[in-house]
Amino acid sequence: MSVEWDPVRPGETVASELEGLAKYCLEHGAKAISYHITPPFNSQVSKKSSVHHFGYDDGLSKLYRDPQIMENDPIPDFVMHVGHVMTWNQIIGQIELSDKQREFLRLFREKGFIDGVACPLFGPVGRNSYFSIDFDRELSLEDEAIVRPMVDRAQSCHRRICAMIRRKETAEINLSPRESEIIYWIARGKTNPEMAIILGISESSVVTYVRRMFKKLDATDRVSAVINGLERSLVQLD
Repeated sequence: MSVEWDPVRPGETVASELEGLAKYCLEHGAKAISYHITPPFNSQVSKKSSVHHFGYDDGLSKLYRDPQIMENDPIPDFVMHVGHVMTWNQIIGQIELSDKQREFLRLFREKGFIDGVACPLFGPVGRNSYFSIDFDRELSLEDEAIVRPMVDRAQSCHRRICAMIRRKETAEINLSPRESEIIYWIARGKTNPEMAIILGISESSVVTYVRRMFKKLDATDRVSAVINGLERSLVQLD
């Protein structure tokens, strides 16, 4: 018999998870941390990202959260693409920077950003997040013993946060069993007549279920319905 363990402990919230992660990192040598909560399949520096800072002053956090500033941070999406932990300076040395990205780095260098660790965190159905640890000094290979436990703890934290978000979104959007079948087959490219045959119902019934599902997902077409369903873990692509 297989058992699916629930990663969420009673009483835990996203805020308490992040506060616990921050407390651990700050007590073990980090100056500050940041964590991006981003919907699946979106840039980690998009307007849809919710950025959480610990250890930074409010003015600096507000400056970074300005969409016109944050979107020019070259580090988050690069490290998500390569898929493994790197230092900020390693990444900057490998990127062909745009003028806006150079200006972003210049601005934050002036504000004391020396070096840190950029970490991709991976979750289910594309719900990945960017985690950053600011050490306020140059890093070397000897720092791995300090960094590794922080990264492991962040990945565990991210897994629980994903479960919390999925639980909340599933409760907010409750597709009926038939609507779930409809979006499943839409995601696989089936037409209304094809779905009617597969499900053994009339084509007019399929149209009704599609309309209801669109309304719940705030979608106007099949593509946006599937994307919204993927973001909320209501549909999976096998």
